[in-house]
Amino acid sequence: MLPPDPSGEPVLLRTQRDKPKHPFDQRLAQEALRIQEEVKSLPHGKERELLVRKARQLETASHVNEWILSPGLKPPR
Repeated sequence: MLPPDPSGEPVLLRTQRDKPKHPFDQRLAQEALRIQEEVKSLPHGKERELLVRKARQLETASHVNEWILSPGLKPPR
């Protein structure tokens, strides 16, 4: 159990995480491009197909993220 703070409540320990240097959508796009370049050097087969699928998933995630952040998705008032 954590020691209480002066008010008597337990203190939660927090770890500092490094903030990413690039926005999420940019990291998705970069990873998709990296994988697409890797796919070009692979022969046809299971590994290549798995990477193609992963690149498509990253592109889809990028589109979903864009859709979620669009101004047209404001909650009703």
